[in-house]
Amino acid sequence: MLRLSAVLLTVVFLVGNLMSLPVASPPPQSAQVAAFSVIGLAVRTTNAREMSGQDGQIGPLWNQFMHGGATAIPGVIEPGTIYAVYSHYDSDETGPYDLILGKSVQPGQEVPPAMKSISIPAARYLVFTATASSPDAIKAAWTQVYEHFAQHKKERRAFTADFEQYSSSGTRLFIAIQ
Repeated sequence: MLRLSAVLLTVVFLVGNLMSLPVASPPPQSAQVAAFSVIGLAVRTTNAREMSGQDGQIGPLWNQFMHGGATAIPGVIEPGTIYAVYSHYDSDETGPYDLILGKSVQPGQEVPPAMKSISIPAARYLVFTATASSPDAIKAAWTQVYEHFAQHKKERRAFTADFEQYSSSGTRLFIAIQ
């Protein structure tokens, strides 16, 4: 009985230590994505503003979207999928950009008041997988994006339209590349 207890304690200790290890994200995959349109709620912001902890706009945008903000989007193609589209970069990740939080829609939809639409052009993307859809997991995935491009100087971001895709199959970041 004493030996069984010692074995169980060892297993609990090992499992506890393994569960506390960070989960490594797989390396990014290259993908060609066809053009599509998104309608949703929008803000213009910067990474510095969002990281300041004082007047970020992305958290409130998500709150508005998740509490009825998506119900007015017409012609939704993928009801269970949410897109966070980053576009209209002034320069790169350090400057202002637009974020539209919305749904993919059929072409030619009328944009409801207080919403915006964006046509995402067909492009080549690097696709990064987030370990979850939590804010911390998304931040970790974006950190992986920044680290990847810092280490792979020959691959360059296009800064046209990047997007996060939240679906039943997981959360992925699509980063447009040149």
